[in-house]
Amino acid sequence: MTTVIKSEQLKSTNYAYYEKREQILKKQLAILFPVTGAICLLCAFTYYVADVSSVFTIAALTGAVLSYLLSLMNLRNGNPYILIWIFIGFSTAVCCYGFYSDNTHMVSNTIALTIPLLCFFSLRYKHALSYSLAFGLIYIFLSIGEISSKEQQLTEVLQNISSYTMIFIMAHLLARHRNEAISKVRKTATTDFLTGLKNRHGIENIYQNEAARCQRYLRDFSMLLLDIDNLKNINDRYGLQAGDKVLMMVSNLMRDKIRQTDHIARLSSEEFCLLLPNTSITQAEEMATRLKDDIASCSLELENGQTVTVTISIGLTPVEYQEFSIDYSKADSALQRAKNWGRNQVVVSQ
Repeated sequence: MTTVIKSEQLKSTNYAYYEKREQILKKQLAILFPVTGAICLLCAFTYYVADVSSVFTIAALTGAVLSYLLSLMNLRNGNPYILIWIFIGFSTAVCCYGFYSDNTHMVSNTIALTIPLLCFFSLRYKHALSYSLAFGLIYIFLSIGEISSKEQQLTEVLQNISSYTMIFIMAHLLARHRNEAISKVRKTATTDFLTGLKNRHGIENIYQNEAARCQRYLRDFSMLLLDIDNLKNINDRYGLQAGDKVLMMVSNLMRDKIRQTDHIARLSSEEFCLLLPNTSITQAEEMATRLKDDIASCSLELENGQTVTVTISIGLTPVEYQEFSIDYSKADSALQRAKNWGRNQVVVSQ
């Protein structure tokens, strides 16, 4: 009996693929809002039992209700950026009000020190930096204004500046480290690890943009598929490391020969794809022929002194659709004919 496996059940195990920033923020808020709501309820209960002014109890209850409302809106696919701005705005308002109402300022100071953390871990870097710096100035000013003694003012200023600066720098460094990690993951998701070229995922995104642009402005657009001839024989004879060196050599040669407006990717073991915007099929054929001859004229000297020469087969097609797989199939058909007809040649799709 044949076992049927549905394609939607198969998912890539390449962890380099990343979630969008908005999706990550939604997951973070799904934890932040309920936890904050629970903390606000605990504060409200503490204020009530301690017989503190009812204003603080109401403020804490308001924070709890707001947190759970924001959590509900987040679950219902509300815009996470709007939700976090509402939360940060409410926190700022409570912090500022506390300096005029709370004699100890402990709650206000605690909230103040959490705001840069909230900003750097939920907002875009420029927004987080601007808001945190602006709020820091307001926070220092409010905390000084409530102290009557000049000696106390100086001490309080130094304490507040030191505390806020420490939290600000820590949040800044951690957020920067996270952003750099995300940037590297994004690059890994669209880049071939060996050659540094785009991979299939990366070139498909470029294809969509270039195809739409060339169609809009009625420009020619060509696709080139390139295959290194007999790479398996090179791997078998000289070793896999030599095969890797061949791939890197061919990649570097292609980088040197193409224009800045062209795009290149490694699709599989020995297959590469070139996208040539603003290029007619005749111009692409001329370029492909030059590239084929240049690569054939080069040789790779291995560490043991042996030399390896390679040739390439190329399939060409004019891009006519905004669908990568369709144009790829046409170029691949031409490439297969080039390989069947003896390799080391250029064939244009019919």
